[in-house]
Amino acid sequence: MVISLKRLAEWAKFLTAFVVLTLILYQVIAFFTHWIQPSHRYGEPKGRAVKVFAHYGQPGERIEEVSLTERLRLFYWLGE
Repeated sequence: MVISLKRLAEWAKFLTAFVVLTLILYQVIAFFTHWIQPSHRYGEPKGRAVKVFAHYGQPGERIEEVSLTERLRLFYWLGE
């Protein structure tokens, strides 16, 4: 089996270009991800939005503890 130095140089050039372009694409995606994310993810919502922190119960109503088996049954029943 004969390995040509020209073919080996072409593969090295291709591999180098592939790695460099992959790293550039990764940096571009990381930049846009950082740019799109809200600065205060857990901050108080503005406008007519409502911040939800409990799964059930009315405002001002005491939320009762639910057993693990009841939560599991509800999970399988709702499929969520």
